[in-house]
Amino acid sequence: MRKQITNKGRKWEMMNSFWMLWTFFPFGFFNYISFFYASYRVKQRKWFIAGVLYSIPFILFWIVDEIVDENHWLNDLSFIALFFSWVVSIIHVFNMRAEYLLRLEARSLSKASELEQLKTLIKEEYKVDTLMNETAKNAEHVNRDMEEPVTDRLVDINTATEEEIASIPAIGGLLAKKVVAVREKEGGFQSLEHFSNCLQLKPHVIEKIKPFIKFPEAEVPPKQNKHEGRVVDF
Repeated sequence: MRKQITNKGRKWEMMNSFWMLWTFFPFGFFNYISFFYASYRVKQRKWFIAGVLYSIPFILFWIVDEIVDENHWLNDLSFIALFFSWVVSIIHVFNMRAEYLLRLEARSLSKASELEQLKTLIKEEYKVDTLMNETAKNAEHVNRDMEEPVTDRLVDINTATEEEIASIPAIGGLLAKKVVAVREKEGGFQSLEHFSNCLQLKPHVIEKIKPFIKFPEAEVPPKQNKHEGRVVDF
């Protein structure tokens, strides 16, 4: 029993071999239970038949014991038959153990495969994969819209109303009122740095607001015309 038989490991094999203990009860009073159990677990009729055959000596022993005197030779004969069947059943369970464990392993793998097939059928029936894909696409579309705002959605922080400013993510109503008040005091915001300094915004808030606002472009000073050639003094 030390040699590994299945791919499940020795521990699994030992845990699934306790059914053999029924045959070790004295004189085969419960040996047939082992065969009925093994037959039920792996659906093998031959072991069910063996369980029936091993139960016959036990039944005959009790019948003879009830109706025949203790000193009668039939009583001794029934006990000998019971003892012989007990010894044979012990040898039998050891011989069938390897086949039982292999069949049990194959049956467990078959059940796992059937479960996966059932999951697939249920998903196809309720169109779970289609719904999940559509949900993922919708979420991706929403995130892309939030992360990549188009130019038309940018809010001019110097001309926007309080409601428009409040609609910008991470600002809200209270901060929008403060933005309007500071804007009037400063006469407008020249840049993002100017805006964040005036409102004392934290870096993570600035990063959230930055994609949704715009500022006036810096005026480019006019270029000075350079006179080429020689200057003549009169």
